[in-house]
Amino acid sequence: MKLGSMQPPKEYKFLQEQIFEFWPFNKFKSPMNVFLLLILYVIWGMTLFLYYDIPIYYFIAGFCGVFGLFLWTIGIFSYADNLRSVQVERINAANKKFLTEFLENLFHPSSLVVSVLVFSVVITYYFSSTTFGVESLLVKIQQDMNLNTLPPIFLLYIFLLTFDLCYRLGLSLYVILTQIRRNVRLAGYLKSPLLRTSFSPVDIANLEKMDYYNYMAICSSFTLLPLGIIDLFLLYALILFIVVTFSLMLVNIVHLRILYTRSFPQGLLSLLRSAKLARVATISTNRFPHVVPTLFVFDGRSIFIATSIISQKVKNLKHNANIAIFIDSQPDGDLTKGTGVLVAGHAKIYGYNMWMGIIYYLVRGFRMVRLLMLFRRKYPHYISHYLKGQRDLPRAWQVYPIISRAIVEIIPDQLYFWKASRPTLVKF
Repeated sequence: MKLGSMQPPKEYKFLQEQIFEFWPFNKFKSPMNVFLLLILYVIWGMTLFLYYDIPIYYFIAGFCGVFGLFLWTIGIFSYADNLRSVQVERINAANKKFLTEFLENLFHPSSLVVSVLVFSVVITYYFSSTTFGVESLLVKIQQDMNLNTLPPIFLLYIFLLTFDLCYRLGLSLYVILTQIRRNVRLAGYLKSPLLRTSFSPVDIANLEKMDYYNYMAICSSFTLLPLGIIDLFLLYALILFIVVTFSLMLVNIVHLRILYTRSFPQGLLSLLRSAKLARVATISTNRFPHVVPTLFVFDGRSIFIATSIISQKVKNLKHNANIAIFIDSQPDGDLTKGTGVLVAGHAKIYGYNMWMGIIYYLVRGFRMVRLLMLFRRKYPHYISHYLKGQRDLPRAWQVYPIISRAIVEIIPDQLYFWKASRPTLVKF
């Protein structure tokens, strides 16, 4: 069962998605139906450009607007598809309720209100006789084209393209506000001892991943900046929209990351910070499991291991990114007081050879240096011991960053945590 089929049974769709169910768009699957919209707009605009001898800068601005529509639609469709594809068979009741409420708010018809308000403001500006002593945009276009009146087919193109743009800008703003509202509700759930265990770090990380598809769509607003060659007021309004939306995006990302850390059980955080050794399992090319002990650090978000760039782990991960890591603690050797965590997920290798390592340090310099400092702080004796006789050691044992060592991030897909010998397994 997918998220969209939960009670109340309905198919969650944005207005734009419903429009694509009509002919001729329903003859194609996404993203080809979106590409068809781009082609239709371009052909229409090119015909007007050639027939009415429209100035070239209008055509450039119009093409950038249409291209922005294309990018936005791809992003928001991907966002909606990812939300609808969430499997809920094993999700607990609290999580189901939370996700259902989020979907109900996200796909609610009221989202159109924000778009209509944006469109109303823009259309009012189009027809206003003067704005700060400047002639209205339609009058300016009419004068540039040396026409007494604008042709109806040209006006229809302007209004339709304007509505499409305003709908997307308004919906993007509505979606971000809905995400922030979702985060506030989630923060309240995490404060409740009864509901806290219903929401895992993996769930919250997945929400953040899905949100990035909407951010991708919002980034398409940069393609609209050439509208400034038509009218400066439109440019100023667009810049204001970009500043507001990106500020809200930043608030949403930071808040989600705070909630991600808060969702970890305290015992699990203590284990990840105090344990010194872990067992890592990868899958070799002949499909046999490969399990070895390793050092690790936890940066509050992901688990990282450092390994030789010629190790079997790196070879296996280049072939198959699936990975599991097991960490446990047995105080005083008492098995009845132990805790353990099993993280199953996929790996990201930061530098499987020297050149890739250099690239990662240049691109993600601050994070890579921070990880090195975490390893040095957690294992000072180990690192200093191996640094003394680097040249005499086999390459696989050398601890030079970039040259001999690669950092591997373990991105969790599933997380199992248990405490003591009680049959209480917290499964995320």
